[in-house]
Order: sequence, then structure tokens, then C-alpha cells
Amino acid sequence: MDRFTLARGLLTAVLLGGLAHAQKKPPPLDRALVKGVTVLAEDWWKARPANRFLEWDASARAKLEERARALGKLPEGAREQMVELLWAAARKHSPKPALAKGKLTFETPYGEAWCTVASGPKNAPLLVGLHGGGEGEGSADEARSNWERKSCTGLYPQGIRLVHDTWNTVHGERFVLSLIETAKLHLEVDPERVVVAGFSMGGSGSWFFAGRHADLFAGAAPFSGVLMAAPKSQVADKAAVRAIQHGLVPNVRNLAMAYAIGLKDENCMPGTYLYAADRLAELARSDPGGYARIRFQTYPGLAHAFPPGEPKAALDYLLAETRDTFPETVVWEYVSGPAPEREPSDPLARLGKPCFYWLGCKAPLDRQSIRATRRGNAITLETRGTARGAGGITIFLHAGMIDPTQDVVVRNGEQELYRGRPQPDVWTVLETLDARVDRAMVFDRRIEL
Repeated sequence: MDRFTLARGLLTAVLLGGLAHAQKKPPPLDRALVKGVTVLAEDWWKARPANRFLEWDASARAKLEERARALGKLPEGAREQMVELLWAAARKHSPKPALAKGKLTFETPYGEAWCTVASGPKNAPLLVGLHGGGEGEGSADEARSNWERKSCTGLYPQGIRLVHDTWNTVHGERFVLSLIETAKLHLEVDPERVVVAGFSMGGSGSWFFAGRHADLFAGAAPFSGVLMAAPKSQVADKAAVRAIQHGLVPNVRNLAMAYAIGLKDENCMPGTYLYAADRLAELARSDPGGYARIRFQTYPGLAHAFPPGEPKAALDYLLAETRDTFPETVVWEYVSGPAPEREPSDPLARLGKPCFYWLGCKAPLDRQSIRATRRGNAITLETRGTARGAGGITIFLHAGMIDPTQDVVVRNGEQELYRGRPQPDVWTVLETLDARVDRAMVFDRRIEL
């Protein structure tokens, strides 16, 4: 036997052995653990607020967290079984949505909020279409006419308060996040194929969600909108833009986007979109592999309208994409109070965002930036504007992201911060499943720095 044949045989054996190992099912969970998790999950989902307009009872949550932590470690390979247990409990015990005749309603501190629902097949993509308008104007019917696809489950919310940039407001953000969580849990959509889209004010809103909540989406189609900017958002020329809303543009590194604007648009002037396009091009040049799925086009002579062939071409592209759920590199720039500012009449404050992809930060500072890169078991952080360097950052992981039989090493620049083998546990699975109500973006171990 020659050396080539021998090498090929050894390689085949290794690959087959690895495949067999990868396909081997983990043993069933211990019965006592299953019972404990089942009881905990029932109590958790019954106590959990039904939507993002409601707040947890802090004492009740703390007691449930204590119970979850007491259940302790998990055997390697148990994450999927845990997710199945917790997800079944969530569907059974969480409050059922008020959905009748294609209309989903929420009671909120702002009054009744409602959304038109277009049902799709089981495990369909979710398409969230945001209407345009402004002060006193805007209709969910417009969004549905632009963004309905028979292959998708569609959500077309009616703005709670018809004000300028309603989707970027405290109530607009809480409403859309509530709808997405409801759809994932009760409408059986595919969490890996969620697209947010809009035209005009809906374009402004969908850019906002794409940037602030990029980890929720496979793609975004923010047509003919504006980004909040200084000294103002409505400018025709990018040279008139001094700064745009921080905490959005860098975060779309791993997102697919498809959108356009007319250079003669006087309703949503193109200056901020052109400024953002330059910024995205700069980021892409300095970050090979990042910002690579963004398609933005400008149309000379086009006013406030879709270009020919749109939005069909954008949706064709985005609905063929899936979310990059566990990207090797994450860029997270934080904004604590995005524009528009909270109104004095707002009964609720801005939501915080304590996690982004596989990063967490319990007390993020406005304008702080974290770049995290994972290469095998080596994780490198770069931080700017944080309170204590990498202190306070949490890295969430699961066995598919690392080799759990080897040490994970975390560095901030050249400084080694951690070396060890994080162990899977019940609380991490529950906490990360709950954070986004997302059965696909779940972790089972963490490194707290």
C-alpha cells in the first residue's frame, strides 16, 4: 500500500469517526433534573410578563433565578433537550395572544395596540412590515400592500401614536419587539428568517431595528427613510450631516440588507442614507468579511417612491438569507437613549439591551463599543468607552461554538483575562432562551469577566 492510499484511508477513518461522534445522541436527561426543570419552566412562563410593555416583578424573578441556579450543571450535549423542555412549557403556560380574524391586539399603557396578521405555513419566514406616515398619518394597510408575501407570516402593526418616527419611539420599539416575540412563540415562525421592512417612516423604523436589534433578524429592507442625525435628519446632501445616531450602523456587520433611495426625494431626503453608506463602506474596508451582505442603491431623478422592480427584488434577496446566529465576529456599539427622546407623556422608559448575539453586558454605557472575535477556542475582545475595560462583559457559548474538551482563552488586546472550560448549566439556557424568546439563539455556558 502506497503512502497516498494509506493517508487517504486514515483521513477517511478520522472523518467517519468524527461524523459518528457528531451524530451520536446525548443520553436522556436525569429524571430528577427533568422534573425540576419542568416545574421551574411552568412557574417561569406563568410569571413572565406577556409582552414588552410590562415589567417583571423583580422579587419573583429573583426567586425563580435562584431556583434555576440551584438546579446546577448540565451534562455535555443536553442543550437541545433543555430547549425542547423550556419551549414546550413556554407555549403551554405563557399567556395566549389576543388574535382574532387576522388582528392581534395588546393592552398597553398607551391604550390598545393592534397589528394585522397574514398567516403563513408552519415554520415560515416572518416579515415585519412597518407603515409610513408621520404626524397624524399612517396605516397598516399601506405596509401590508407593500410587504405581503404568501410564503411568509406577515405582521403589519398600526403605530400606537401617529407621530414622526413612531417606530423609533419608546412605544414603537416595545410594540415591534412584543410582536416578534409573540410570533416566534405562538405563530410558529422560523426565528432564523425574520425580516423587518418599511418605506418612508417605515424605512426609518426598519433601519433603527436593523441596527439596534441586528441579532433578531436575517435581513432588513429600510427603503426611502432617514437616520436620526445632527443637526437634522432631513438634508439632501451628506455634507450637511455632522453626525448620525450612534449605536446603529456598526452593528449591522453580520446582517443582510437591501434598500434604496431616490436622490430627488423631498419627503425623506437622501443625505443621511448617503452619509451612512459612506460609513458602511469605511467599515467594510477595515473589516474583511464584515458588512458584506448590504445592498444599497441610489436613483437619480427618483422622488419618494420605490424604484422599478422594488420591493420585490429586495424581498427575493432577503428571504433567501438566514440569520448569522453565532457569527465569529460581533461588533456592538451601544445606545442607551436613541432618538427621538422619551416624551414627558411616556408612561414607560426606554428598554435596555443587555445582550447582543453571544455578548452580554449588564450595565452598558452609552456609546461604548465592543468587538469580539472567536477563532476556535480563542476569543479576542477590543473595548472602547466601557466602565472597566472588559470587566462586566459576559461571553455566552455552547459546544457548537468551541471545543468543550479544551480550554477557552479570552484576551482583551494582549492581556489574558480567562483560561478555562466553562460548564453548561440550567440557568444559562433559561436566561438566554428568555432574553429574546428565541429557540435558535440559546447558549448553555458563560464566561463572566
